[in-house]
Amino acid sequence: MKKLTQLSLMVILPLLMTGCNPKTMVNHKLDLKLPKLHDVTAIADSTAVGFEWQPLASKGLDGINIYRTEANSYRGSGTKQLTKIATISSPFASHYVDGGLKQNSTYTYTFTTIRGGYESAHGKIIEIKTLPFLSPVSFFQGTQKTKRIVKLIWRPHPDKRVKMYKVERSLDSSNWKWVGTLKNRMMVEYIDTYVASGHKYQYRVIAVGFDGSISKPSSVVTINAR
Repeated sequence: MKKLTQLSLMVILPLLMTGCNPKTMVNHKLDLKLPKLHDVTAIADSTAVGFEWQPLASKGLDGINIYRTEANSYRGSGTKQLTKIATISSPFASHYVDGGLKQNSTYTYTFTTIRGGYESAHGKIIEIKTLPFLSPVSFFQGTQKTKRIVKLIWRPHPDKRVKMYKVERSLDSSNWKWVGTLKNRMMVEYIDTYVASGHKYQYRVIAVGFDGSISKPSSVVTINAR
């Protein structure tokens, strides 16, 4: 169950972090006497943010709740719309990873501590940006080999985080469609055997990382099929 709250920046800036189990999130009542969590560190990846804090067992607490804004929401606004995304219900836990995020996007997090059915006021505010898109593949070229075949080539992506490539095609300036997958960073050739004369084919390549991150699209290759 997710709890949606709206807090002005003036309210949440003094606040800190609480927790609960991500799979068993429950609503907690506010208890201003509960201590706030001030020492939280965060590290951003392309599609995830990792958090670390000191275990709370010595303080007699049960864990923390974690709240987050949507990507790039309410930036520069006096109001942050926060959704509870996780309840860490162990006082011995000290790490959490929030995955499935958008690349090159800013998120705001805040936290509350929990004990029983109660949670503290919001604690530390963390605004963090996920890593940018991977660079596009280079030296992307295409040639029509026969009436029905187009061959595409490009250079291997230099970033070893790349797992595979997606090839997209547009027919006669229509929307881009995923037409091929190359499942190795060193495999840099794609042959399209579904070409018909009299049509315009446009191609682009997108690199995909092991963590699901993607690159910016390559330059566009245009083939006016003969």
